[in-house]
Amino acid sequence: MINTGIVIKNMNGYFYVQVPDGQVLECKVRGKLKQSRYSILVGDRVDVSEDGFVEAIHPRYNAMVRPAVANIDQVILVVAAREPDINELLFNRLLVMIEDSDIPLVICINKWDLADDRAMALVERYRNIGYEVITTSTFEGRGIDDLREHLAHKVTAFAGPSGVGKSSLLNAVDPKFQFQTGSVSNKIKRGRHTTRHATLFALDGDSFIMDTPGFSAVEFKNLSLERLTSLFPEFLNYERACQFSPCYHLHEPVCGVKKALEAGDISQERYEAYLAIRQEIQKELAKIGRAHV
Repeated sequence: MINTGIVIKNMNGYFYVQVPDGQVLECKVRGKLKQSRYSILVGDRVDVSEDGFVEAIHPRYNAMVRPAVANIDQVILVVAAREPDINELLFNRLLVMIEDSDIPLVICINKWDLADDRAMALVERYRNIGYEVITTSTFEGRGIDDLREHLAHKVTAFAGPSGVGKSSLLNAVDPKFQFQTGSVSNKIKRGRHTTRHATLFALDGDSFIMDTPGFSAVEFKNLSLERLTSLFPEFLNYERACQFSPCYHLHEPVCGVKKALEAGDISQERYEAYLAIRQEIQKELAKIGRAHV
């Protein structure tokens, strides 16, 4: 008899698969699957034999590299209003990474009880772009019910830098999770990593939460310069006014994006993030001999 389930954890060569009745099976791989380079990811739907071996991996509808997860319905990108302060370049790098994965995204600004004018301006800026932004505070209990509604009937990955309160938020959503929480380092003003492995947790029968390890570095080794421009949604409304296609929004004589920037319709912070990420991609291309002007 073959069971079909979802991989909720991968640890020490074992894959923990939750089947429809709620039971979690400890499984290994063998045969062709073991010899192949196709890695099983948390979130994969798999077929499991009676003797505890993964026999097949179902086709994925999406996957992310970092964190290495599959079949995600949405990503909730969590940053803190303060403590640690928002690093907007890192924030935009994470946004671009998620946009590139074509996974629906919700921005969550946590620790809203500490919010200042900068945090409020950030919420307005990203809502104006078109992103859904929710604000939460585990200290005040703010936004927790709204967050629960976003999680219903979905597989959700929580992502964001360390120390922004992802684990605390999940504990507030359902105390049974009992995620380990950590403080923010006074020395570096960043969080200590408390989540060690990407793991899927069942909120109910058809709602799963993935708490992923905190990270502060994002790489764009497989992202093209042409693709990058499409990952800034606010650019799209103005690219029709660009003289060239593709337009890189740099020194072109007629550029709708640069004109919108000058008019204040595109924020300087977002444009500077675009330039920084573009420069990083150029460096990666130069390493492999595909440098672009």
